[in-house]
Amino acid sequence: MTGAVVPRVGSLRGMLLLWFGVFIIFSAQNITGALAARQSINWQWDVLHEGVYWGVWAGLTPFITRQATWLWIESGAGSRSRIVHAIIGVVIAIFQVALTYLLHGAGLVLFGVLPGVGFTSWIGDRGWSIAVLSFTGVIYYWAIIGVYYSFAYRRMYFAQRAETAEATLDALRRQLQPHFLFNTLNSAVTLIDEAPVRAAQVLRHLSDLLRTMLGRDIPHVVPLAEELTLLDAYLTLQRVRFEGRLRVTVKVDPVALRALVPWMLLQPLVENAIRFAVEPRSSGGSIVIEANRSGEDLMLTVNDDGMTAPGIGGRNEGVGLSNTRARLNHLYGDSYTCTAAPASGDEAGFQVWIGIPYRTRNR
Repeated sequence: MTGAVVPRVGSLRGMLLLWFGVFIIFSAQNITGALAARQSINWQWDVLHEGVYWGVWAGLTPFITRQATWLWIESGAGSRSRIVHAIIGVVIAIFQVALTYLLHGAGLVLFGVLPGVGFTSWIGDRGWSIAVLSFTGVIYYWAIIGVYYSFAYRRMYFAQRAETAEATLDALRRQLQPHFLFNTLNSAVTLIDEAPVRAAQVLRHLSDLLRTMLGRDIPHVVPLAEELTLLDAYLTLQRVRFEGRLRVTVKVDPVALRALVPWMLLQPLVENAIRFAVEPRSSGGSIVIEANRSGEDLMLTVNDDGMTAPGIGGRNEGVGLSNTRARLNHLYGDSYTCTAAPASGDEAGFQVWIGIPYRTRNR
């Protein structure tokens, strides 16, 4: 498989810090070993050579990770990639060790520690060390590949999980929009015969509302103030439909207005309240919407004074409430509450409580 599907992993600074840490560990091991054996510290080999050795690996790492993206190994489909990796690993290991000793020897010549005429013999005396380190270099090469792929798989996993969650939220939102549109159009149709003027007003308000909803790319969460603006537009439409039968009270803590909430969180709950508290009764009904910050949470409630009917929590949960629960679960996991139940005591009515983490765009 080509490297186009492999995410870029890490930064140059992070890579250099990683190799510097490896250099410190091996140098410290050499120094402590010498001290434990009551030997003098050989700064040239215990520290300087380690710095050159791991510095060369640091310089080769960008090339190794780049070709690793070209030779991406997948289970059951990477036999050719493994063979190519094995060949490249041997070549890079030999090259890395040879370059390390060349740089080491050149440094000794440059600073006058080794005469220039003795450079060739100095390299030749280290043939066995070059062979051994070439073998361990192959192991280091595969270690680099393994670390790189592990980080790449991890990043791909989280990216795919985020894409899946995004797709699920989009699907839930697409489910909600037709449901809202159908219910609103149906309410307008019922008014055509008995109140054509009001039906026309409902359709005009619906047109304005849809223009607001569909005219831009709306994020999954919006400030509560924006959500209340959308809800007010919806309530304006419903007030035309029900005239004086719909009574709505909104009580919002000013601090809560900046809190981020799922887009169209309140509308399905209010629509459900209208269906049971206002629509069936000639006298209409009342709905109270409240929003307050409670510690690190935002608390939202929608109360109505309608009669309950058989079903989940006293009413049929329906698309609106079930959709709301699903979106809350995808956005907040276990960090939310959503309770729907008849009003406590002898009072008629129904209540929906929602608690979500208090978050703003700056936090």
